[in-house]
Amino acid sequence: MLNNYQVRQVLFLSIFLAIAPASKAFCSDIGFFDDFKQGHWRFESVGGIGLSSPDESDRKGDYYFASSLGYEFPIYKSRREVGLRGYPVLLYSQDRNDEGENDTVYACSFGPVIRWYESTYHKGGYFEIGVSLLWNSDLFRSNASRWNALTEMGVGYKFDSDWHVALKLQHISNGQTKSPNEGVNAVALCFGFAF
Repeated sequence: MLNNYQVRQVLFLSIFLAIAPASKAFCSDIGFFDDFKQGHWRFESVGGIGLSSPDESDRKGDYYFASSLGYEFPIYKSRREVGLRGYPVLLYSQDRNDEGENDTVYACSFGPVIRWYESTYHKGGYFEIGVSLLWNSDLFRSNASRWNALTEMGVGYKFDSDWHVALKLQHISNGQTKSPNEGVNAVALCFGFAF
């Protein structure tokens, strides 16, 4: 007898195998693979601080650093660019106890990102939204899960030299899958380049 987890796996695999051939034909008709070939790699360094809010723990002493790498490609004749981005290493330092000792959480994440540029040349100002599945080595303060979602949105500017700068708001939460679930809110400054 299959348990619920195995039933979900079989169902997911069945749906994927049924949809994959049709999606390949559809993507070929709209030029998806041509757009994908026009893509590029994007590296970014991120540094941020934790933000406090009325319903969460005080995070004024928290800070973090991360680097991301992703493959992104423009959507034909539009101002959008989509891709997959990973944070192989995210280091989050949180002030966890009354003695002021820091507790560092190591994390990594992977997920999709979409960006809207002010022009179809994919340069200049942009707005982006991303969501990633995040695994953390230790628990964030007042969060009971090692698996969380990292959601982020930001504004930035991509220069003609393919360097960019951005300001992002980020949120880490387990989506109420475990309790407690006080989220981690942060603001970050980012620098990076495309190649």
